Amino acid sequence: MDEKKILNGIISGEQQAFSAFFHFHWKTFFSYANKILNDTEESTDILQDTFASIWENRSKLHHVQSLTAYTYTIIHHKAVKCIKDHVKFRYLQQELGDQLAKQSDKPLQEINAKELAAIIQQQVNLLPPRMREVFELSRTEQLSYKEIAQQLNISELTVKKQINLSLRQIKRGLQHAYFTKSLSAVSLYKALLMIANG
Repeated sequence: MDEKKILNGIISGEQQAFSAFFHFHWKTFFSYANKILNDTEESTDILQDTFASIWENRSKLHHVQSLTAYTYTIIHHKAVKCIKDHVKFRYLQQELGDQLAKQSDKPLQEINAKELAAIIQQQVNLLPPRMREVFELSRTEQLSYKEIAQQLNISELTVKKQINLSLRQIKRGLQHAYFTKSLSAVSLYKALLMIANG
């Protein structure tokens, strides 16, 4: 594979070049991510997120000398962040359990559904444009995967992947809000329930 040619093609917006790079390296990149995470689902999500990021930011790749090395670096950073997020989430689950066990039912009313929806919408607004469009068609318009795929001229598998990535990013955003003290434990708990229940 002529990587320089592939890189120039991707920068120019050639989907064929991007697809060639994607398929040629997928297995080795997946093995690398999975060696760090030991989780096939997380590794797959990270690779999808990495390739999506490369494509969306292709016009900014002129400084890249080796696209392969550049991709490995992105995967490494995302995998390490994923591990840190899991550590934080385990801590969060324990803290949530402790707080909810100590509190009466009254604090659960500290924030209403409308306010929670606004908090979640803030996270939705931070999603990449296409991902946000797919998510809102699913959750706001209540369209099926098949209907979304037909409307956007993409595959149902792509729709499913985009929604899964959306949910993951929204949850991480909510968790970050909690850890930066801008969201209470109870509010986070209720927001995560709203996201899970669609």
